[in-house]
Amino acid sequence: MMAIPPDLAVIGVVRAADDWALSMHAKPWHATRAMQALDIHDFLRFPWDTIIDRRRYFGGSAVGGLVGQPLQQDRNPATGAMFDNLFELRRAKLAGLLSYLQCDRTCIVMRVETAQDSPDSTVDQILATLDQPPRTQPLRPVIKRVGSRFKAAIPDRPATPATLSPADRAYMARHVDARQEAALGYKNKLLGIGAVDGARTRDPRRDRPVL
Repeated sequence: MMAIPPDLAVIGVVRAADDWALSMHAKPWHATRAMQALDIHDFLRFPWDTIIDRRRYFGGSAVGGLVGQPLQQDRNPATGAMFDNLFELRRAKLAGLLSYLQCDRTCIVMRVETAQDSPDSTVDQILATLDQPPRTQPLRPVIKRVGSRFKAAIPDRPATPATLSPADRAYMARHVDARQEAALGYKNKLLGIGAVDGARTRDPRRDRPVL
């Protein structure tokens, strides 16, 4: 984005880490074939490896020679390296999203759960916050999502479970940014989750894994 118009409101939508992770496994857009073949346990722990996979997703013939190349939007912007796992990617993506709050422009950060649970009041609150006139028509619900059909790169993929296992939730809790998650209203999602099966914990003073 080259500039943010002064009359534009940037609306960033976030989702709880566990539900987000399950969704990423169910539809791993642009992930390599190797990643798509992983079950949820290994998927969460695999270095995040996405590529320019299909020309039609990236402007057609304009990227013809780039198919198979790393998707730089999913790489560490400082080093160009892959993120160590899905939750390291989440930390970076959320940091980028929240940076809009510092851009001296109108920015709204909201939880998708809030919009889904109370769509009418969510829209009304946004309008009131932005000093816009109240709506005069009933809210039209979303009944069809365009572009949501994921086409896997392999014939058979492992099924995505309904919830994360205790071990996977413990892994998630160790790799997300707890302060970031709490600021977004997801503190309760991390409460009561501890290390299991002798898994590693993270020393916040040194921000590195310790046994």
